[in-house]
Amino acid sequence: MRGAERKQRRVNYFRSGVFKRLFLSYTLIILLLFGIFVGWTLLSYRREASELARQEWEQRVVSWGNWMDQQLMQAQMLCASVNASESARSALQTVYVEKKTMSSLQLYNLLGELTRIRSGARSTSLNSLILAFQGENKVFLPGEVYSLEGSCQALSTSPWFGVSTAARLLGVSGHQIQLNREYLIYGEFYTGFGSQSSAKGEVLILIEQDQLRAAIRDRLGDQAAVRILRRGQPVYETGEATGIVMQADSMADSTVSYLVYLPESALSRPLPLSALLPPALMALASLFLMQISYRISRRYYRPIDEIQRLVEKPGDTAVSEAELPGSRDEFGHILQGIVSLIGERNGYQEKMVTITPYARQGMLQAVIHGAGQPQMLVEGQFTELKRSYYTVGVVNLAITRETPATERRYQDLQELVLSVCRRMSGEEIQVVAVPENLQNIFVIAAADEKEGFDAFFYKLYSAIQENVEDESTLVTLGIGHRESELDRLSEACREAQASLGQMLTGGRGAVYFPEEREEAPQGYSLPKDAQKQMVRFLKERNLEELNSLLDSIYQANLVEADLPLEEVRKLADELYWTIHKALRNAYDLSTTHVRMEPIRDSATIEEIFAYYRQVFATSLAEAPSGEEAEKEKSLEAEISAYLEAHLYDPELSLNSLADRFGVSTKMVGLICRKQHGQTFLTYVRERQIHRAAELLKETGLSLEEISNQCGFSNILTFRRNFRAVMGVNPSEYRGGDESDHDPPDLNIPDEN
Repeated sequence: MRGAERKQRRVNYFRSGVFKRLFLSYTLIILLLFGIFVGWTLLSYRREASELARQEWEQRVVSWGNWMDQQLMQAQMLCASVNASESARSALQTVYVEKKTMSSLQLYNLLGELTRIRSGARSTSLNSLILAFQGENKVFLPGEVYSLEGSCQALSTSPWFGVSTAARLLGVSGHQIQLNREYLIYGEFYTGFGSQSSAKGEVLILIEQDQLRAAIRDRLGDQAAVRILRRGQPVYETGEATGIVMQADSMADSTVSYLVYLPESALSRPLPLSALLPPALMALASLFLMQISYRISRRYYRPIDEIQRLVEKPGDTAVSEAELPGSRDEFGHILQGIVSLIGERNGYQEKMVTITPYARQGMLQAVIHGAGQPQMLVEGQFTELKRSYYTVGVVNLAITRETPATERRYQDLQELVLSVCRRMSGEEIQVVAVPENLQNIFVIAAADEKEGFDAFFYKLYSAIQENVEDESTLVTLGIGHRESELDRLSEACREAQASLGQMLTGGRGAVYFPEEREEAPQGYSLPKDAQKQMVRFLKERNLEELNSLLDSIYQANLVEADLPLEEVRKLADELYWTIHKALRNAYDLSTTHVRMEPIRDSATIEEIFAYYRQVFATSLAEAPSGEEAEKEKSLEAEISAYLEAHLYDPELSLNSLADRFGVSTKMVGLICRKQHGQTFLTYVRERQIHRAAELLKETGLSLEEISNQCGFSNILTFRRNFRAVMGVNPSEYRGGDESDHDPPDLNIPDEN
């Protein structure tokens, strides 16, 4: 019976206009919040997806530009190799200067040399190379020579870059496919006798268009259209030039740039099911909140319902919604019932006692006047670094033009970076910037969401770049992995520095993320006799050969081989120690002292090699001349001779010898080590003790006399040194009856 009554009361709640308006107000607020959340979530996803898509395409465009730069650099290297070829120069002398026909041996050498140069190119897209002499009716290829109809003409400009046929470019005709097929051609003048000579011919590098299109498809897909510009004019085109434009400038040729056109749809991504998860969870939360709002509405409506039941007379029927459509009429009906109840004598006190608690609590007034919930008191606000996740980045600043105010400029740049970090710190991502030194600033970004760190650091990098107006300032950013524990903060900083270290091969002015380890890294190569060569060239004062050796190491490891970053670091470290040892061996007895420090700050491999070249130049500038070197050798011989003549002099010591000849004690020690392979003290003591041993066996002199003759100022020092070298006391070594044992060691210092 009570269950049926409770069910009837629940139904009556929804018959009440007051209850429905109260419940509807809560429901509208919940639905409004739900709509705002869903709209904001979908809009944020769309915006973030579009930004990530743009960044992804920017990386793909850069990748395509890097590939194209590799082809240009390979082409430039091949042209330089042909210009430096002795076989080509000999052929030029015969054909162009002497106006003769090349001998079979000359032709064989030339074609073989071109084959070797072509095989040295690592790119598969370079089809071939062509060498042509102006005014001649032949062209030379690796292993082949073609006869032409007409004489070869000069290029319009050097270097030349564009799509054409070799025959059209040279102004000749022929039946060979390679001459009449269109390629992307890179051409330079062939001088043959040095860069200052006039053009005697042309070197053409043929790049396969099929390989070029395949590279575009691999890196940009089928949607993109590509334009290669030289001095603003297109030299290669594919696809329609419409849509979104992205540009990358060539690092191999400042006159070349790459344009990529993308359709609008390339930056849009379909909505994945994962994006619907937050709205679905919010819908469930809304249903739960609506259930709570129903209970709250019942709670605040219950006093009205109780009062209505109290004022109802027995036999009265419930007021229907049709009779009382509005909440005001419903309240009027209740007030009339209260007035009627007060006017009755029977049961007045009993019912008033029942109503009093509700009146005292103010529930009725709260419902009537629409009073809200009590405000929550916020006693304080505290923001801490620890959020759910964080990522560490390190900003590197480099000024390429050194001035007296460089240090002040670094301080201004550091304050600029800190200011940008403060502006970008907010509720979603909190930013803390901590300078490590003038050039490096750690940036810690903390947030409660896993995603968004990569996009944040790209925005940070762009914001810093926009505020740095000086073109001589390069900004590089290294980023670590996402972390969730503050205990790993130091490891996260090291990971960020490791990412920044990728500038060793990638260069400055970029954003670097943690590198992926390769399973089988390729090893670097260094000539086995590199140190010996350096020592020889240093002694010969041959700076050109020293730089040539460095160039060959750079060419073998960083141009011809694609070394992983870790191997490049190892190469830089070993090269440092090799040069350090070579300098020490070359100038071990010289007054030349070149201070060479390992490069600990972030630097590119080009900067490291430039530093080593400067070290060689400085060492040769400070090295003694031939006359001075002869004086040093003569001084070395005098010091060695004096040492041998005064081995048993008690006054002989390292300091006395250095003072006598006006040199440092270090130089005397180096001479002794070079001549005898021992330190000065070890050599002198062993010679003195071995002389004493001979006198003990061959003469009857007393220990004190032998001690004096062998250069010891007192017998205690003699005994201690003799036992240290020979393993026994002097008396035991002689084998006599002398029973005088060593007195207690008084710690008398060795005067020598």
